Order: sequence, then structure tokens, then C-alpha cells
Amino acid sequence: MSISKVNQNKKKVASDRFAIYAASVVLLFFAGVAIYIYLSRVADRNISNSTYSELKQSVVNDQGLVARLSVSVQVSKDDDDWLQDNKAALNEQFRKELTSLDLESLRSKEGMTEFQNELARKFNVVFKTDKVQAVMVTELLFQDQRND
Repeated sequence: MSISKVNQNKKKVASDRFAIYAASVVLLFFAGVAIYIYLSRVADRNISNSTYSELKQSVVNDQGLVARLSVSVQVSKDDDDWLQDNKAALNEQFRKELTSLDLESLRSKEGMTEFQNELARKFNVVFKTDKVQAVMVTELLFQDQRND
């Protein structure tokens, strides 16, 4: 084999490696662009078009039955400013509503659903609005301190 053929083979191998490297770089670039586009579209998606805000945790003592409750208020994404502006007043109204709450009713699924619906209704009545779509209990902890 002559020296010129050896040099030609080396050049051919080097050009083949360059093509593989170039194809790999282009492939990685397009994969990065595709991932960026996907994540930017998925991150902004809110199927329900709702926003939530958790009210301050409250403790209720009903004749020795103590409960710690936290609730979140759901409003339309367009009403998020209203929710933030009225959060303190919602917290105060939540505390007022807990004073007349029968804790035993929260032990059943029906009682819990009724409480959530009634709280959403009362928020809308008190604030003269229909912005509160739902109220969800996010935390409920009971402690029975009664001496039976």
C-alpha cells in the first residue's frame, strides 16, 4: 500500500467522524429547542382557569372536641386580584363561620361537602359577589378532649 492511499484513508475516516459529530450536535440542538417549546407551553397551561389561595389555619373548640382546619378558596384566574385584595376579610369571615360550626358534622363525607358548599355560598353573600367558585378543606385534624 502506498503512502498516498494511507493518507486518503485517514482523511476519509476523519471526514466520517466529522459528519457524525456534526449530526450529533444538530440533533442535540433540535432536541433542546423541542423541549424548550414543550415546557414553555405546558407551564402556562391551566385547564381549569382557576386560582387558589389558602386561608389562615384556625382552631375550633366545640365542648371538648377540638379541630384544626385549613381551607383554600377557588376563584377564576381573572379574579385573582380580587382574591388577594380580600384575603384578610375572607380570613376574618372564615373565623366567624367557624363559631357556629358543628364539628361532628365534619366527620361524614356529606357533612364535609355541605360545609364546603355553605362556606362558598356565605363568602359570596357576605362579599356581594359570585367570584368564589369553591371552598376546599385542605387540612382537618380532630382531637377529642371530652371526658366520656
